[in-house]
Amino acid sequence: MKKIKPDSFMDFRMLSSLTFSPDGGKLAYVLTGIDREKKEYVSRLRLRSGDDDRAMVSDGRIGEFFFEDAEHILFSTDRRDEKKKEKDAGEEGASTVLYRLPLTGGEAEKAYELPLDAGDFKLLPDGNLLMTGEISTENPDFYLLTGDKKKKALEKLGEEKDYEVLTESPFVYNGRGLIQGKRSALFLYQVKENKLRRLSGKYTDVGTFRVHGKDVYFSGVNFRTRRPNRDCLYRLDLETGKTEQVLGPRLMIHAIEFIGDTPIVIGADGKRFGDDENPCFYTFDPDTRELGLLSDADESIGGVMLTDVEYGAARFTVTDGDFLYFPALDRDGCKLKRIGLDGVIETIVSADGILSDYDVHEGSIFFAGMLDRKLPELYRAEKDGNRCLTSWNTEALKDTYVAEPRPITAECDGEEIDGWVLLPQDYDPEKKYPAVLDIHGGPKCAYGPVFFHEMQVWAAKGYIVFFCNPHGSDGRGNAFSYLDLRWGSIDYRQIMAFTDKVLDTYPAIDVGRLCCTGGSYGGFMSNWILGHTDRFCCIATQRSISNWVSMYGISDIPPISNFEICSDDPYSEKGFADMWDVSPLKYVRNAKTPTLIIHSEEDHRCPIAEGYQLYTALVYLRVPVRMVVFHGENHELSRTGKPAHRLRRLEEITGWFDKYAK
Repeated sequence: MKKIKPDSFMDFRMLSSLTFSPDGGKLAYVLTGIDREKKEYVSRLRLRSGDDDRAMVSDGRIGEFFFEDAEHILFSTDRRDEKKKEKDAGEEGASTVLYRLPLTGGEAEKAYELPLDAGDFKLLPDGNLLMTGEISTENPDFYLLTGDKKKKALEKLGEEKDYEVLTESPFVYNGRGLIQGKRSALFLYQVKENKLRRLSGKYTDVGTFRVHGKDVYFSGVNFRTRRPNRDCLYRLDLETGKTEQVLGPRLMIHAIEFIGDTPIVIGADGKRFGDDENPCFYTFDPDTRELGLLSDADESIGGVMLTDVEYGAARFTVTDGDFLYFPALDRDGCKLKRIGLDGVIETIVSADGILSDYDVHEGSIFFAGMLDRKLPELYRAEKDGNRCLTSWNTEALKDTYVAEPRPITAECDGEEIDGWVLLPQDYDPEKKYPAVLDIHGGPKCAYGPVFFHEMQVWAAKGYIVFFCNPHGSDGRGNAFSYLDLRWGSIDYRQIMAFTDKVLDTYPAIDVGRLCCTGGSYGGFMSNWILGHTDRFCCIATQRSISNWVSMYGISDIPPISNFEICSDDPYSEKGFADMWDVSPLKYVRNAKTPTLIIHSEEDHRCPIAEGYQLYTALVYLRVPVRMVVFHGENHELSRTGKPAHRLRRLEEITGWFDKYAK
């Protein structure tokens, strides 16, 4: 059988943006693959009607799309590279072009050109478009400028492109860079008049929104210096243009939906389990402006099992008839669930793997998923199970060895730790094998028995690969996922207990050839391991945290979130001490393990200074170390980075393992 290789991911195809036509007779979705020659992503729009599945747009750069009616789709093209160039040049003359595509055949034609970077389109009954777009508080109506006024404004931007004046916090965001003075605003495009109108205030940052009749409900925060970490709820009357705040900053609002005429707010106050608390379902009374608790079922809404072979947009919630549907991660897999106004939650689809995107129309459910350890395909939920409708990735894994995730459970601190082991092809328990411990990010994320390319690569090279969900992981309720002040304690003990259980269960593992890797939180934990044990022969730490003190205030992680790792004001002596106590750099003098550091230069989640500090310390301590810096990449390198960079990253990690474990 063939073996999975580091570049095999370039042959995989991924599905996203599933959308029913208004009459439910057709389903559109985006299929994304990689052009091997150009080493770039190629996304194409496809349309499914019955058993017919055909390409609609073949230029490979499909962006956001939506149905204009049963016979036409409006879509934009993916212009991320051009937008980055405009930003680097200090220009704000960005535009979004929407093309109209007839579903009966024919070429797409230009429909509308909007003078801003717009998205999240909602088509109103009168044919007008509601959308969000980025504005600057310095010049919120830049999009209206024409002629000499626009020319002068662009000249000023050009003069100021080498400068940035900070007056707000947070001021940076991963994948966007500096966000000083930037807001997501709500816009109305009046089609017949060819007129664009901003509906939200220049200091309001709009989150999610939903249209119901003549009203638009949206979440947002209004600030000038310090961004609040709780959202307000607003109601906008489309007829009068009047906006009013109908709910103060009580919740972190994840979504707004309607069941019939009843507004449903999905949000969390974070009082019990911090900013990552699972949200509750609330009804909202527009007359009394009060929330009513519909369900506090402790559901991991939107949670999915991790993989490195997904790409594109996914739906969070959708209403259909008398129900609100939502994806949730349970301990034993991904589910599609629904809730009605009686507060009862039902599981409608159970996926033996990942349910990554979906849509529902009059009870008919289509979803993109990775089931039975396979790569992404399109499925339809039926009474007797989930029917696979496509074979996009059949050839990619044909006659190829795919290691089966073998479940294994360890116990520590009174809790069960779920995990899995991948064995190499023709595994022989009488032989000795090197092994890799892979630690997930988050920490409120989860691994599961699904296809994970990098792990399959290592198994194909003869490594036993093992991974688990320690305390802090998602899918088992708030109490389990809440680490609070225990970073580096209960999670570390459970990961080591799981490692011990794997070694006891598979004595074929050579304890002298144990490797460790992880990214983000997994990078933090890899760094923690570096300073607390020398049981691993090498470590590859990625996009990691090494020093909470220096990271405070320079990341897109809100400063208030640091209260989950320190018990006092971070600027107090006690708070400073707490942050230093959970910083891997405090323990770096214990380090002996050869370490590879992978970091992206534009990572604003775990800034590259975290990698630099660890690298410098290990050089100073004469511990074997190598650091690879990726230019033009951010925190998402391993999942959505440039294909050539993703390949180099995996080759670097694999080469490091081979150097010390083979």
